[in-house]
Amino acid sequence: MQTEFVERHIRSLSIAKSCADLGARIRTITYITGLDHNELVRLFFVDEHSAPRGRPPDSPEWYHQANLIEQVEAAIVVAVHCRMRELGVGPAEALVGGFKHYREQCTQPPRISFDRAFDLVCHTQGIWITDRPHLALATCPCCSSRYLTGLGQSPRHSRACPFCKVIKRYPCDKRVQATFPPRSLPAVKSIQFGLLSAFLSAD
Repeated sequence: MQTEFVERHIRSLSIAKSCADLGARIRTITYITGLDHNELVRLFFVDEHSAPRGRPPDSPEWYHQANLIEQVEAAIVVAVHCRMRELGVGPAEALVGGFKHYREQCTQPPRISFDRAFDLVCHTQGIWITDRPHLALATCPCCSSRYLTGLGQSPRHSRACPFCKVIKRYPCDKRVQATFPPRSLPAVKSIQFGLLSAFLSAD
């Protein structure tokens, strides 16, 4: 029993450090790990004033008022988290891992903070700060992208999909082009074509 407690505590400390490194507020880390406020300050911050401050995000209504790029990036954060959960990853690890993946894909400064990602996941999954979901991932019938919408709202057309809107705006919107620049496909060596040909000819 003591060993299990120690292992859980070590895991919580590891997650807490990752959250702090990603810019999380102490309140957010406490919800995710269950660790004491004072312990977090002592271990991961110079003092309480050195931690991120200000009112933390705490409302799903933000998403409905967000601009187009924020809506796309929010959907990416939540979609990656949900995919990791479907693969059996725990909620805290999925939040940390999904947020790291999201930041790695950003070519511009990320518009979604870790605390915002935490709040979006809470209101999509019904965990941590709320006991029921208020947002849901819908699949666009046109482009098949997964985007956030109000709980119970079913997608009927592409006008609600932020990804479809980005595609429509892309040719004439410099801000959208800068945020989502085209990416070249990886180079394929001739030997790979040879292997592919051999595989196809095996049929």
